[in-house]
Amino acid sequence: RQAAVDEGEAIKIRSIKEAEAEAARTEIQAKADAEAKFMQGQGIARQRQAIVSGLRDSVNCFKADVAGVDSKQVMDLLLVTQYFDMMKDIGGNSRSNAVFMNHSPGALQDLTQAIQGGFMSSLPAAPSFAQAQRH
Repeated sequence: RQAAVDEGEAIKIRSIKEAEAEAARTEIQAKADAEAKFMQGQGIARQRQAIVSGLRDSVNCFKADVAGVDSKQVMDLLLVTQYFDMMKDIGGNSRSNAVFMNHSPGALQDLTQAIQGGFMSSLPAAPSFAQAQRH
């Protein structure tokens, strides 16, 4: 009888130790994940600083070489260039399934009208419906 009690106690102690070990592993993993995310954030911040520095240098060089150009015009040119580079990269990827939509303030109404127009033009089999919509 005492052996069964001792074995039960041993199982209980083992279970407690296993739970404590699992908790410690979880805590260590959480700390490692937090540190990795912190380091990733620092890397992203440095990358953005390098981009800003490069843009500043590009704007200053362009302004120095081309008379009558202000910083905004140079930035507009750089943004357009980056936009076209992005479009080329997406278009060049045969596995891309990107859909580009107008994102101006009036775009939702334009999109709604385009969808309605496309839907209505695809209804030649229902002339009475199409006539009702025109009136």
